[in-house]
Amino acid sequence: MNFHFIFNSIFRLLVMTTIAMLLSFGLGYCLSSESHNDSIAADGWILSIIITASSSLLMLIAWWLTKKPKDENTSTSETKKELVATSTIPWLICGVYAALPYIFCAPNLPLDKALFEAVSGLTTTGATVITDLQEIPKTILIWRSITQWLGGLGIIILSFLIIGRSGGAGRTMIGAESSLLSHDLKERSLKSLIRNLWALYIFLTLLCAGGLLAFGLSPFQAINHALTTTATAGFGTENDSFTGFGTAAKLWTMSFMLICSLSFPLYLVLMNRKKKMEHRLQELRQHEETRWFLIIASTAITAILVINHFNPVGQPVIDALFNVVSIATTTGFVAGDYNQWPLLGKEVLLVLMVIGGCGGSTAGGLKVWRIILWVRFLRIELIRAFRPRMISRPTINKHPVDEGAFGQLFIVLTTASFFLAAGTLTMQLFEPAMSTIGCISAVIASMFNIGPAFAEFGPTSNYAKLSTASTLMLPVLMILGRLGFVFVLVLFSRKLWKHY
Repeated sequence: MNFHFIFNSIFRLLVMTTIAMLLSFGLGYCLSSESHNDSIAADGWILSIIITASSSLLMLIAWWLTKKPKDENTSTSETKKELVATSTIPWLICGVYAALPYIFCAPNLPLDKALFEAVSGLTTTGATVITDLQEIPKTILIWRSITQWLGGLGIIILSFLIIGRSGGAGRTMIGAESSLLSHDLKERSLKSLIRNLWALYIFLTLLCAGGLLAFGLSPFQAINHALTTTATAGFGTENDSFTGFGTAAKLWTMSFMLICSLSFPLYLVLMNRKKKMEHRLQELRQHEETRWFLIIASTAITAILVINHFNPVGQPVIDALFNVVSIATTTGFVAGDYNQWPLLGKEVLLVLMVIGGCGGSTAGGLKVWRIILWVRFLRIELIRAFRPRMISRPTINKHPVDEGAFGQLFIVLTTASFFLAAGTLTMQLFEPAMSTIGCISAVIASMFNIGPAFAEFGPTSNYAKLSTASTLMLPVLMILGRLGFVFVLVLFSRKLWKHY
C-alpha cells in the first residue's frame, strides 16, 4: 500500500479545506447583510480552522515519514487500491472537517446533523436540516455556498489542479467523480483539461454573480446564489429559496442552471480558437447528449405548463418554469410549492430527478448519456434475439463506447435500483410516521443529489425532523450517488486490497 501517496492526497485536501474556511470567514467579515444575522461567530471559526490546519500538519508529517529513499527499488506508481481509496475517502474526510463550523458556530448542530449538512453541501445535494436560515451567522451561509461550489466540479478535480498529477491514475479518478465520457478524457491533456475546466467554472460564477447583482440582489445574496447556481447545488440564503426574488433574477438563474448542467468539455471545444468554426459547430451538432437533455427538459416544461393550466390551485408560469428547470438540472432551488401540483406533475419531476444532467457537468442524476446508452443496448439486444450473429457497437456523441461500457452501465443501474429499494425500506423502518412517497422521494433526492423532495421533505420543508439513523444514512447515499456507486462499493472488495 502506497501510504505516501494517500497521506499526500489527504494533506492537500485538508489544506484546501483550511483555505476555504479562511475564505468563508473573510467574506463574512467583509460582506454585510441587513436581512440576515450579521454576526461572524469568530470563536467557532477559529477553533474549526485550528483543528483542520493541525490535522493537515499531522498528514504532512505522516507523508514525510512514509517517504521512500530515492535508491530503494520500489515502484512509485499508484496501484488500483490507492486510486480507489483516494477517489472515495477524500469525500468522507472533507465531510467530517466541513462539519466543524456547523458544530462550533450557530446553529451548533449535533454531530449527525452537522455531517448531514456538510456532506449535502460537498455533494451538491442541497438538502438541509437548518430550519431558519436568516437566524444563523452570515459566515455559515457563505460556508454552505463555498462547500457546494467546491463540490460542483469535484474535490478530486480540484486537488488534481493543485497536485498536477496526470496519466492513467488521474483519468481513472476524475472519470469516477465527474461522469465524464471516456473520449473526453482520452482526447485531451489531463492537466490542460482540468485547468480549463476550473477557469470556465470561475468565469461562469463571476458572470452569474454580476447578473444577480444587477437584477436586484444584494452583494451577499448574489455571491451566495452564484456559487450554488453554477454548482447546480441549491443552498440559498432565504427560507423561501427563490420565491421572493424578481422575475429577472429567476430567468437569469434558470439560464445558468441550464448552462452548468451541460457538458463543460463541450464549451471548451466551442471556445477552442485553434479549430475552425465549422469544426466546432460540427462537434456541437454531434453532441447528442446535449440535444437529448434539452429535448427532455423542453418536453417536461411543456407537460408541466399544460398540467398546471388545469390545476385549480394554480402557480405563476415563471415559478412553474423555474421549478422544472431547477429539478431537471438537479439544482434544487424552488419558487413556490410544487407539492400542490397534481400527481402527474410531481411524477414528471420525479423522472427528471432520476435522469439528471449531462456527463462532465456539475449536475447530478444518472446522467443523460447513461439513459441514451441503456436504450441503445436494449435495442441491440432485442435485435440480437432474432439475429444472434449480429455484431454492433453503440456510439455516444458519434464516438464508439468502450467494450466494458455495458458492464459498467449494468452495475450503475442495478446498484442504483438496489439502494433505492433498500434505502426506502430502511428509511420507512427508521421513520414509521413518514409517508411512503416522502421516504421514496427523500432517498431519490439524496442518491441523485437534488435536495428537495415531496411530502414531508417538499420545497417548503427540510430534513430537520429525521431521526439520527436516517440523518446518518442519507449522506452515505449522497456520496454513493455523487461517485456513481461503483468506486464506493469496490472499497469493500477483498480482492482489491489483496491483489491490486
